[in-house]
Amino acid sequence: MAAQGAVGGGAHLPELVIEGTRSPTTRAALAELWLHRGLVLAFAIRDVKVKYKQAILGVAWAVVQPLGLLVLFTLLVARAVTIRETDVPYPAFALSALIPWLFLQNAVVAGTGALLADSALVRKIYFPREAPILGAVMATAIEFWIGVGLYLALAPFVGARLGPTAILVVPLFVLCALLAAGVSVALGALNVYYRDVRYVLPFAVQLWMFASPVVYPLSTVPPRWQVLYVTLNPAAGLLDAFGRSLASGMPPEPMLLGLSTVTTVAVGWIGYRLFKWLEPAFADVI
Repeated sequence: MAAQGAVGGGAHLPELVIEGTRSPTTRAALAELWLHRGLVLAFAIRDVKVKYKQAILGVAWAVVQPLGLLVLFTLLVARAVTIRETDVPYPAFALSALIPWLFLQNAVVAGTGALLADSALVRKIYFPREAPILGAVMATAIEFWIGVGLYLALAPFVGARLGPTAILVVPLFVLCALLAAGVSVALGALNVYYRDVRYVLPFAVQLWMFASPVVYPLSTVPPRWQVLYVTLNPAAGLLDAFGRSLASGMPPEPMLLGLSTVTTVAVGWIGYRLFKWLEPAFADVI
């Protein structure tokens, strides 16, 4: 829609073009998001404060959760699982997979519900609608880094073979965060239109955990199926890379990590495009 107006002695206002329903390009959307990066950080800080404000243990829950699951897995699963490549003790493997998995799980759950939680803001003012979702993912990252610190402290006691490859945790975390963000923005957008998403999500996340090498190592999957397995589930290659880098002191398997990286980038792009496609009617539906 275009409109022109005159002012005073024939001077004309610049042409105003309003495109209310067209989805912006990915480049334009990311540029706008970058301009509002302070808002994303503000959402993240708020989420951290709200989450731990009335919790007796506070951020200590970031330690209790992986330790509790580690004890459970060790008691119930350890005897049935063999770490074939390097004979790493099961607790070292399990903890190295639990820390990134819990980040991925908690980030997706928090991110999916973030937009509805801020529905009052969405209806009143304009800001990039993905900001609350990405803020929720960013807030969950604190738990991840606390978990990494816990792993480094416990490494000598659980039999981990820490080495120079431990530094790979940083780029692996970036990929894990991208995967969490891609899934979260897609589900967060669908959650606005279909409230069933929040009921299906806990069950779906549990299935995702058992479909990922968290309880069992990737080596238990037959070699002929590993490429397909990692392609369909990018979290699998990332979790395997965490285990190799932290527990075994070995570099990740290049092909499997490469497949997971490509699929993770694809999930991030598709999720973001889906979000932007559904975004125009958010304020009306939410």
